[in-house]
Amino acid sequence: MEIGDILKEYRLKQGKSQRKFIGTIVTQSYYSKVEKNNTQLTANNLIDLLHYNEISVQKFFSKFNEENSDLHHQIKDIEDTIIEAYYTNNIDKMNKVKKLIYSSKLNKYDQKSKILLIDGFLALMDPSLNNKELISSIKNIIFDIPSFSQEKLMLYCNFMRFYSLEDNEVITQTILRQYQDTKSSDIQELILAIVCNIMILSIENNDFNNISYFTNSINAFKTTPKLLFYKLDIDFFYNLIEAKKGDTSKLKRSQEIIDIIARAGMSEYSQELQKFIKDNF
Repeated sequence: MEIGDILKEYRLKQGKSQRKFIGTIVTQSYYSKVEKNNTQLTANNLIDLLHYNEISVQKFFSKFNEENSDLHHQIKDIEDTIIEAYYTNNIDKMNKVKKLIYSSKLNKYDQKSKILLIDGFLALMDPSLNNKELISSIKNIIFDIPSFSQEKLMLYCNFMRFYSLEDNEVITQTILRQYQDTKSSDIQELILAIVCNIMILSIENNDFNNISYFTNSINAFKTTPKLLFYKLDIDFFYNLIEAKKGDTSKLKRSQEIIDIIARAGMSEYSQELQKFIKDNF
C-alpha cells in the first residue's frame, strides 16, 4: 500500500469527496493522480493535507510503515519458501510458490523478479528447463546490483552453476578481496557457501589448480556455531579433493564428516554427500 492508497482510505472513511478533502492545498486533478499513485505530494503539502483533515501525522506514517513492514515480511516468507523448496528438491512446492506470487500484493516489478528467480531454481532442479535466455536474465539481475552486497552474494551463491568454473573463480577472487577483513558472520557464512560451491565445481571438473587460494583465504574466519556447518562442508570437500589428487586415505575423513552430519539430524543432507562421493569416485 502506497501513500496515495492510505490517503484515499482516510478520505473514504471521512465520507469526503476529493474536492472537500483537499480544500485549496492542491488542485483536484493533481490530487486525483496522487490517489492513483501516479504522482507524489511534496512533504509540506502532505503535512498540510493531514492537518486540514485532522489526521494524526504520527498515526498516518505508522500505518504507512506497518503496511511496508507487512509487505517486507511477505517477501521474506516467499524467499524462505523458495530456498526451502530448492534445498529439498521439491518442484511441486516451487510451482505452488510461483502461483502464490501471482496472487500476492507484490508490485509488478517484484513479482517479475521473484518469478524469474523461481524459474532459475527450477532450471537448476530440472536441467531440461534450462535455456540461454533464462541464464542471461538471471546473470543480469545479479550484476545489476552494484558491488557485492549481501543480497548480491546470496543470489550469486545460489546461481553459480550458471557460470563456468573459470568465471566462478574470477568472481570469487573479487569477492574475497572485497571482504578479506569482514567481521560480519552473515557475510562470512555466504563466502563459505560460495567457496563450498567452488570446491564442488572443481571436483566435478577435476580441476584443482586454484583450490589452495580459496581455502587459505577463509582460514581467518573463526569457527562459530553459525559457521560450523559450512566449515564441516569445506573440510568434507577438501578431503575429497585430496583423495581425487591421489591420497585415497582422505576418503575416511570425508566419511567421518558424513557420519557427524547424520548424527546431528541432517540425514537427507548426509545422504546427498554420500551420493556425491558415489557419483565422483
